[in-house]
Amino acid sequence: MKFNEWSTYWHNLKKHSIFSWLVLIALGIVMFISMLKVAVPDKLDIKLHQIAKQDIQSPIEVVDRKATNDLRKQAVAEAPTSYVYNKDDALIQVEKANDLFNVLQEVRDDNNKSDEDKDDATSDSDKKKDSKLSLEDQIKLVHTKLNDATDNQLPDDTISKLLTFSEEDFSRTRDITSSTIYETMSNKIKWSDLKDTQEKAVDSIPTSVISQNIHDVLNDILVQYIVPNYVLDAKTTKRNKEDAENTIEPVVIRQGEVIVKKGDLITRDVIHKLEVVGLMDNHFNIFPFVGLTMLVLFLVAMIAAEFRVLSRKIPTAPNAYLSYLCIFVMTMLILYLGSWLQATPLDHLDLVIPIASGSLLITMLLNKRLSMISSIVFAICGGFIFDTAGLSSATFDYEMALYILFSCLAGVFLVRKDHARPKFLQIGCFISAINILSVLLLVFIKNGNLNFVNVGMEAGFALLSGFLSIILTIGLLPFFEATFRLLSPMKLIELSNPNHPLLRKILLEAPGTYHHSVMVANLAERACEVIGANGLLARVAAYYHDIGKTKRPRFFIENQFNGVNPHDRISPQLSRTVIIAHPYDGAKILREHKLPREIIDIAEQHHGTTLLKYFYYKAKEEMGDVILEEEFRYPGPKAQTKEAAVVELADSIEAAVRSMAKQTPEKIEKLVQNIFNDRLEDGQFDDCDITMKELHAVRTSIIETLNGIFHSRIEYPEEAKKEKDKKSV
Repeated sequence: MKFNEWSTYWHNLKKHSIFSWLVLIALGIVMFISMLKVAVPDKLDIKLHQIAKQDIQSPIEVVDRKATNDLRKQAVAEAPTSYVYNKDDALIQVEKANDLFNVLQEVRDDNNKSDEDKDDATSDSDKKKDSKLSLEDQIKLVHTKLNDATDNQLPDDTISKLLTFSEEDFSRTRDITSSTIYETMSNKIKWSDLKDTQEKAVDSIPTSVISQNIHDVLNDILVQYIVPNYVLDAKTTKRNKEDAENTIEPVVIRQGEVIVKKGDLITRDVIHKLEVVGLMDNHFNIFPFVGLTMLVLFLVAMIAAEFRVLSRKIPTAPNAYLSYLCIFVMTMLILYLGSWLQATPLDHLDLVIPIASGSLLITMLLNKRLSMISSIVFAICGGFIFDTAGLSSATFDYEMALYILFSCLAGVFLVRKDHARPKFLQIGCFISAINILSVLLLVFIKNGNLNFVNVGMEAGFALLSGFLSIILTIGLLPFFEATFRLLSPMKLIELSNPNHPLLRKILLEAPGTYHHSVMVANLAERACEVIGANGLLARVAAYYHDIGKTKRPRFFIENQFNGVNPHDRISPQLSRTVIIAHPYDGAKILREHKLPREIIDIAEQHHGTTLLKYFYYKAKEEMGDVILEEEFRYPGPKAQTKEAAVVELADSIEAAVRSMAKQTPEKIEKLVQNIFNDRLEDGQFDDCDITMKELHAVRTSIIETLNGIFHSRIEYPEEAKKEKDKKSV
């Protein structure tokens, strides 16, 4: 594709509505790439049992789940086991032992009675046979009775001995059993101590007073009936373990925590911690990229909202979008420069970056609101970019973000784009002062020990940053103005210089037009300031709006000084052609001299599609109704901006007021109102966004300014006498 074809394609693309979206996509890509390091954590190439070559800090704050679980398991294991002491168990077990001996005594008694002495009331189950029961049957009977009455785990041999004991031995065994159980179980007995306690109870019975058989029987009985009375309290123990587990706080590896120091040995614990914070992971994690994408979309949406406002205020919106993209990329490069300076041995050198230059350029070339939004975006991006220097373990460097935000906003609030030449020295001093205050603010917030040497260095670099920002802005401003054909206060003031070749041309070739243009400029500037439009642009555009009259200056009444009017010798149609051509001749001259598009548009639009009434009615008188009104109208376009509308009104009103025989406040107000009504009825403001409220404010401003210009003068005595003499002649 040839260069001309590329140029045509590029020109058409800039006019397309999709162009702003392409710029926004480019901004999103630049932001995403700038902060990409946040989503891609550093990977460490270290191995077990090596020596650490540098301090390694945790880049994030994360819970070490394994360490937390280990501590909780240990706490649960060490939690105290709760026991409950049942004092009544001693009596209960004595009672159970008595039940055993009662059953045995009953069987013994029944077996020793004869059949004739048997009690008739005895139940069938307890009846004896005609002869005595055998020992085996007695044992079975005991088991039967014991199963119904109490626990029975005594061996048959023990029951057999108890059945065959003499009354004296039986009674002695019973007494020893009860007393031994009670005395033994009056103390706390755990399950773990049960066997030893039972053995001690048996050993406590003196063998000198009992036989071996009694001793063996007592051993079996005591083992049966001496039980634990200090038993586990499961509910309380469970609660103790739960409380112990809950008291263990999660083991947190803090952001910035030194995991291993330079020169220390890499242990398994160190490797584990590095894995927990993700420094040893080699697998892909999509969530950081999702989060970064969401952040970028949010920031781009903020800028997109301001782009919509910008497109309505700036006719050359595509160039404005491109210039914004270039300024944004430049600012990101400055932030990366600061990130690189942060890694240098000289502390705080990163504070010297001229970060405010980006917001200054946006304010002067584009829009103050857009510059404020951009300042916030620069601060957020800077907070993430400065983390990539490697000196900060935090994901977001809030200190640098605040420093960038304050520095950028300082330039935004001091620059007054639409009024006068920026006072760059004053702006630089103000930005430097805000930078120094930001540094001190951050030092005080950290509540650290004041090191006056470090604070002095930080303040010095912050001071230098303000002036470097101004120097960079002054150097780049002409480049952006020339490359993207954008207006700045400096450019407008340069164009308002009376020594400008075109203004000199008007002054020398059409002096009446020059004076008219100056008057229009005064009216338009003040009126624009009242409604919040660009007063400086209106003033400068008014200087040039009638440059087309220099092509045929004598055809315009303000330049006719000898009383000769060339229109008296030509037809109304020819006069119409000459008069109507001057806005477009002027636009052509301005284009040839490469003046800004905004000034060219105002020069071309300052008559809109109004009717050239004088020559229209003159032609109608000569030729009748065959003359069409459209032939005597300016071809337009109508005013597209507030500044163009105000210049159009100021131009027509100034010319009309000047032609009045005697200007009085009442006449001026009536004339101005008539011109306003005529323009409104003719639909001359239909294509611009000026409101009725703003038009009323413009009308009031113009009337006040005209009354100030054409105010009544004091009649001096000498002049009064001359006037009286004239009347008497």
